[in-house]
Amino acid sequence: MNPSDLIPAADAIPAPAVLFLLLDNLLFLGHLLLVNAVVGGSLITLFSPASGGRADAGEGAAILGGKLPLFVPFAITLGVAPLLFVQVIYGHLFYSSSVLMAVYWIAVIPGLILAYYGTYIHARRRVGAPRLARAALALAAGLFLGIAFVYVNNMSLMVQPGRWGGYFKNRSGTLLNLADPALAPRYLHFVAASVAVAALLMAVLQARRSAANPGATASSTKRSLRIFAGATGLQMAAGLWFLLALPVPVRSSFLGQDPVPTGVLWLGVLSGIGALVTAWKGKLRPTLVQLGITVVLMVATRDGLRSAYLRPHFDLSQLKLAPQYDVLVLFLVVLLAGLAIMAYLLRLAFAPGGKGGAA
Repeated sequence: MNPSDLIPAADAIPAPAVLFLLLDNLLFLGHLLLVNAVVGGSLITLFSPASGGRADAGEGAAILGGKLPLFVPFAITLGVAPLLFVQVIYGHLFYSSSVLMAVYWIAVIPGLILAYYGTYIHARRRVGAPRLARAALALAAGLFLGIAFVYVNNMSLMVQPGRWGGYFKNRSGTLLNLADPALAPRYLHFVAASVAVAALLMAVLQARRSAANPGATASSTKRSLRIFAGATGLQMAAGLWFLLALPVPVRSSFLGQDPVPTGVLWLGVLSGIGALVTAWKGKLRPTLVQLGITVVLMVATRDGLRSAYLRPHFDLSQLKLAPQYDVLVLFLVVLLAGLAIMAYLLRLAFAPGGKGGAA
C-alpha cells in the first residue's frame, strides 16, 4: 500500500502557509519553554527534600515548586494558538494521527486537570502536610511525563503515514508509534531539555532573591547551573541518538545534503555546548543568552525535521489558498491582545513582592 493513499485531502487555507508556519514556530517557542518549566520543574522539585516541606534543604526547588501552579495554565493557554496553526496547515495529517491514538489523545485533558490540581495541592500543603504534598507532586510529575509521551507519539505518527496502516490491525484508537526507533531518544531529548530549562529558571529565581542572602543565593545559583549543565549533557547525548535513529533520507538532510537544516542544527549544537560551558563556570547571564539562541535554533530544526519526514508525501505548496484576510486580521488582533494580557499577568506574578504561585 502506498502511504500517500492514506492521507486525506488538505483543506484550503485562508492565508499563505508561510504566515501560519511563522506564527506556529514563534508561539511554540514560548509554549515550549513553559512546558519545559512545568515538566522539568515538577521533576526537580519532586526529587528535592523541599518537596516534603523542608524548604531549607532545597531553597531553589522550593521556589520553583511554588511557581508550578502558575506555569501550568500559562503553558496550556500559550499552547492553544500553535496547535491551531498546526491544524490549519497540517490538519489532514494531524487529525489522522490523533484519531489513530484517540483514546490517549482524549485522555490528555483529564490528565492535565489532575496534574494541575497536583501542583496546586503541593504548593499549598507542602509545609502543613508534607506527605500529601509529595504524593500530589509525584502524581502531577507522572501525568506530565505521560502527557509528553502522548504528544511525542502524535507528532511522530503525524509525519509517518507509512505507519498508519497499523490501524487495520488496531482499530481501538490506541495505536502508538512504538516501533519507531527514533521515538525513545526523541522523548528522552525532551525530558532532559525540560530539566535543563527548569534548572536554569531555578537559578534565575534564586538570583532574584540575592538581596536577602547574597552568599547563600550565589552558591544555590551555581548548584542550579550545574544541574542545567548535567541535563544539557544528557540532552546532547539523546540528541545524537535521535539523529542516528532517523531514517537515512531524513538524517541526510541534517548531515550536509540540505545546507540550511544542516547549518541550523549544528549552530544550535554549538550554542548548546557554549551554554553548558558557561553554566559549569557558574555564569548565569551568558548561559541564558546562549540557551535562548539554542532554543530558537532547535525549534527551527524541529520544523525542518517535520518537512524532511513529509517530503515524499506532502509539501506546503500543495495547499490551496482561499483568502479570508478580514477574519485573519480579527484573529490576530485577539491573539495579540491575549498575549499582552498574559505578559502583563506574568510580570505581576514575578514582580518583587508578587503573589504568583506559593513560594
